[in-house]
Amino acid sequence: MSDEESFPLARAELIALFLESMLFGAFTVLYAIAIWILLYREKLRGRSTLNRMLFGTTTVMWVLSVAHLAIDVARAVQGFVVWGGTPNGTNGFYARVSDPTEVAKNVIYISMTLVADSFVTYRLFVVWNRVWWILVVPIVLLVATAVAGYGACVEIGLTEEGNAIFAENLQPWIRAFFSLSLVTNLLATLLIAARIVWSNRRVRKYRASGAAAGSHWEVVETMIQSAAVYSAALASLLGTYLAGSNAQYVCLDTLQPLIGIVFTLIIIRVGLGYTMNDSVSGGGRSDGARAGQGQLQTIGGHAYPLQPVAINVSVSRTHDRASFDNFDHKDPSRVVSDVESGKAPSE
Repeated sequence: MSDEESFPLARAELIALFLESMLFGAFTVLYAIAIWILLYREKLRGRSTLNRMLFGTTTVMWVLSVAHLAIDVARAVQGFVVWGGTPNGTNGFYARVSDPTEVAKNVIYISMTLVADSFVTYRLFVVWNRVWWILVVPIVLLVATAVAGYGACVEIGLTEEGNAIFAENLQPWIRAFFSLSLVTNLLATLLIAARIVWSNRRVRKYRASGAAAGSHWEVVETMIQSAAVYSAALASLLGTYLAGSNAQYVCLDTLQPLIGIVFTLIIIRVGLGYTMNDSVSGGGRSDGARAGQGQLQTIGGHAYPLQPVAINVSVSRTHDRASFDNFDHKDPSRVVSDVESGKAPSE
């Protein structure tokens, strides 16, 4: 039994639309929470440039997801309503990959992936203290991903064969795009995590002996988990495509909002983590307790309790009593006259 008989294309597209709608709903809720954190919770942190960039990137992702879902809904109406009354009409409609709506949704997906990978590369640049040499390999991978992705869209738009998504001339483009995107994301995530761990070790000796050392691991854990979710989804898409299964349509459509979900989850978890750090360092403790445990120093966005420092101050004072006695025995009128004239008392 062929894959088309066991898992028809029309069924795959309908399941993909259902799952994409559910994930888009989750993405919309997370998008609203992330915007609230960026525009309200982080308002007083003095990071307006980064907040504007995060706001813009998240909004672009959400708009692209809306456009992708709208096209899928329009294609569902076209395939199941307009062509549904003809023999094999629905499968025939979805099999025409050169249809403008199919090409448009592929372009949107490529753009979504590039937006996410570009921001991961920018985050790598910021974490590594804005050194340009760290961007050489990620930028090369990013450009290669764009070329492979949009090149595949051009090839898809020019084809006239049915179900040509698995054609031999398209497979090198699509394989290259999925593989390059996966490598770019994993490489940037590992470099960011390594930099955070290295920076934490540098400030470890300045912490108080009883201070918790797990704050930086929360950031590392968040980024690794997010990269794992995206990588698993992308690997599933690549595997189903290489197997020639129509399940790749399900993976492809669900990956669109999943990229936004992973991105907003990082913003929410880090933003809520900052809030918890603020509540620990600024509230719920008396001044005496904070003085006994050491003040919290913020380094790289995290609060580290510093070791108490003891300062010994010695003061030495010498009194020339004879000069004061001579001054006390002077005529007060003469002192006033000397001050007004600007002359020394001996004059």
